[in-house]
Amino acid sequence: MTVSNVLNAPHRVSEPTIRTVRAAIKELGYTPNHAARALSSGRSQVIGLPLYLEDDAFSDQHPGLGGFLHGLLGGLVKSAAISGYGVHVTTPTEGATEIALYESLIAARQVDAIVVLETMPQDERIAFLSQRPFPFVAFGRTGPRHRQCWVDVDNETSMAGIARHLAGTGRTRAAYLATDSALPWVHQRRAGFLREFPSPAVVESFSSLEQVSAYVEETFGRSDRPDVFVADNDAYAVVAMRALQRHGVKVGQDIAVTGFNDFPLAGMLDTPLTTARIPLRDIAACLFDRAVREISGDPDQPGRLVTAPLVVRSSA
Repeated sequence: MTVSNVLNAPHRVSEPTIRTVRAAIKELGYTPNHAARALSSGRSQVIGLPLYLEDDAFSDQHPGLGGFLHGLLGGLVKSAAISGYGVHVTTPTEGATEIALYESLIAARQVDAIVVLETMPQDERIAFLSQRPFPFVAFGRTGPRHRQCWVDVDNETSMAGIARHLAGTGRTRAAYLATDSALPWVHQRRAGFLREFPSPAVVESFSSLEQVSAYVEETFGRSDRPDVFVADNDAYAVVAMRALQRHGVKVGQDIAVTGFNDFPLAGMLDTPLTTARIPLRDIAACLFDRAVREISGDPDQPGRLVTAPLVVRSSA
């Protein structure tokens, strides 16, 4: 039973015991027979990660999405592999819905649990899974009437940290560059900044990078020109920096700019970007741990918030 717990439910076993069992496994050269285990346990030892991506998901309007998914998937695969699990990445066929894909995965018993990405208020995917005795875990919060099996970025607290940092450097005239979207993180980040920044901030929403650039250009010549542009994502921040640099502005000295996410090249720009780093590997590890608890039938627990730490670079 102890060996079984180490392999299938490591959260139930102490760290010293895990190390002892894994050392014995290595010494003996033991390799579990996954087909036999699946027959006896009724489990596939696989976590499902359905991705529903629009055709333009990796276009210029979604910069950084590839890096985001790569970091999350890499962390999930690594966490799963340590416990003898695999990750099944799939997507709906043309014309099918994500829920139809869930139905297929559940009916075929291809996976032991499903990871749901980017949940929304009143999310029909969560409602569907909650009506079925099938394990799932969400990246993003679930509603109050559903199981609280979720992990999410603490966007509000993380953006509030950016606001406090900027106030501490003497910035007083902020222009907040927001994504024009109903996604919960957009509103959480904006609320965190407005709560902590001591001066009133101008908030503008944009649906394209071109709109961001045009807005920053329009601020030149104003007597109340912002002394900091706060973007709720790194792509908007980079566009703002480029518009400022075209006018000879020394970003970080004359006007500050901040982002959010810490995409892979943020620290390699001509003026490295101050931003909040979403710890994707940590989030992935939390998602897998919670998925295993759901598979094991453990009692429901509160969801978990993960803070995105501030990374201070020369842009602010």
